[in-house]
Amino acid sequence: MFTLDDFKKTVEQQLIHNHDKSLFYELANGKMVINPSRETIQLIVQKAQEISKFIEDTKVVGTYQQLLQFIADQSMNLFVEVNQYLDFNSENYDRLQNIYKDLFESICVLADQKEITQIELDHLFSNHYKKLQAFLLESNGAEILKKYKESPVLFKVECAEYTPEFQLKLLKINLDTIKQPVLDIGCGPQAHLVHFLRKNGIQAFGMDRNVNPCDHLLKMNWLECAFKSNNWGTVISHMAFSNHFTHHHLKVDGNFESYAHKYMEILHSLKLGGSFIYAPGLPFIEELLIESNKSFAVDANDYSTNVIRLS
Repeated sequence: MFTLDDFKKTVEQQLIHNHDKSLFYELANGKMVINPSRETIQLIVQKAQEISKFIEDTKVVGTYQQLLQFIADQSMNLFVEVNQYLDFNSENYDRLQNIYKDLFESICVLADQKEITQIELDHLFSNHYKKLQAFLLESNGAEILKKYKESPVLFKVECAEYTPEFQLKLLKINLDTIKQPVLDIGCGPQAHLVHFLRKNGIQAFGMDRNVNPCDHLLKMNWLECAFKSNNWGTVISHMAFSNHFTHHHLKVDGNFESYAHKYMEILHSLKLGGSFIYAPGLPFIEELLIESNKSFAVDANDYSTNVIRLS
């Protein structure tokens, strides 16, 4: 009998199998370097009917959507782990779930056959990987993905979570004077700084697309967050929002305008005397801010760490 645990183990094993392989690299014979593992192939050949029954049963009991969310979450996390500048919104997330829904349905169709051939399995996974290619190209554009056609080994642009003490020192934040409540944009999956601030009696919240949500942690894309006016005492973003803003500013097909609008929205979400503290700096927009808006004061330290205050 194929179970939920079997399903999760299979998904995780398959993702590990292709963890360092480029989805966009093709071998000399035209085949993709990314492929189903031998264990996955054997499982489908030997237990296709059990897998099909498991999928159909989840539809009956109402847990089918949870399967789609689980595998979409696993894949999305892997994409972002490979390149932190890959950007996905809620529509992209729904689209990814539909791609895996198609894969599940195709496996169920194969299960109705007396025999599953290698040709059919090759077609099944080749079609699935091409859908994933199209998904990434549609959601993020060709420019950021072109390097992944050059090598079978993944080119990684990773991000790291820094210790709370290091972040506070770098951003020159004094716990005795920090204005509350505090929001950490791009807090990271572990939300180290948020937890540290809360342990020190500070009303702190975090936002990240990979964090486990709870009452003080929001799992979402910052471009889809509506920042309410006069809401935050301090907004912090270390190596997150401004890094991505700069990336889109320099990117040929970047989403610069959306970041500029969101930057101003964040500033207007500050309470009087509140601060937006971030690193690295954004000289290409901070200079314009100084010239055009007298409501905000810019305290820059060689444009490495900037504090924007609502005065």
